[in-house]
Amino acid sequence: MTDLRTAAQRALDDLRDLHANHNITYAGTISRLEAALAQPNTAQQVVDEQAEDEGLWFRAQTAAEAYLQQELRRLHAAVEGEKT
Repeated sequence: MTDLRTAAQRALDDLRDLHANHNITYAGTISRLEAALAQPNTAQQVVDEQAEDEGLWFRAQTAAEAYLQQELRRLHAAVEGEKT
């Protein structure tokens, strides 16, 4: 598994945990990440779509939301080839 796939899998696992255990609904994001992992060539497309999704980049009000956003930014940086 490449670093990008590892980061994507970690972010997906974190999203599933938040979704299941903290009553935070990210079903759409989870589905998009699952699809991106199934077809890694679409990872940049998913990142581009998520960058435009205001529902993901709101001002975090909880530690769980802040952590999610931190991990999404890290994943986006990995996809875009930036240092994290």
